[in-house]
Amino acid sequence: MGPMQTKTSGGCTYAVTLIDDFSRHVTVYFMKKKAEVLDKFKKFKADMENATGRKIKRLRSDNGGEYTGRLFKEYLSKQGIRHEKTVPYTPQQNGLAERMNRSLVEMARCMLYHEGIDKKWWAEAVNTSAWIINRIPNTVTVKTPYEIVYQKKHQLKNLKVFGALGYGHIPDEKRRKLAPRRSSAASWATRMVSRDIAS
Repeated sequence: MGPMQTKTSGGCTYAVTLIDDFSRHVTVYFMKKKAEVLDKFKKFKADMENATGRKIKRLRSDNGGEYTGRLFKEYLSKQGIRHEKTVPYTPQQNGLAERMNRSLVEMARCMLYHEGIDKKWWAEAVNTSAWIINRIPNTVTVKTPYEIVYQKKHQLKNLKVFGALGYGHIPDEKRRKLAPRRSSAASWATRMVSRDIAS
């Protein structure tokens, strides 16, 4: 996904969407350059294999240079992962990823527009969209993608409206006598989603 016209606060203009075909669980990583895809895939592979106890055996992608470079090919070969590439100019062969990207961008656009939030927060909106998609059932699975991958129910009790005003406590050691005890900030989801955005 990208390049986006607006950089994130961490300087990212690209995103890679990685989807588990069985559960439909989506993970989004944000990048400054497309060349970071291999590192993001390695992280995704480790996280998914730790969560599920199953090895990734197949990767489907387009023919982008970030997927067809020597280092990426060598890594997949060493890991025993079969790489299925789509025929050039046939995005429908990678329909799941194309539809997911469209859904993520449309949801993010709606969140930003509805709350009147600046476009520079697109990555937080996309990440929140993925968080939501992973916690709702889809037409393929009875359970949510989150439940299938992590084998536990998700908690929605702390879910807040994207962009809603929230307050955070300022610790004693970081404030003066007459300074406020809390600060306001926009809520991006139920937890901080910017850990991968800033890096």
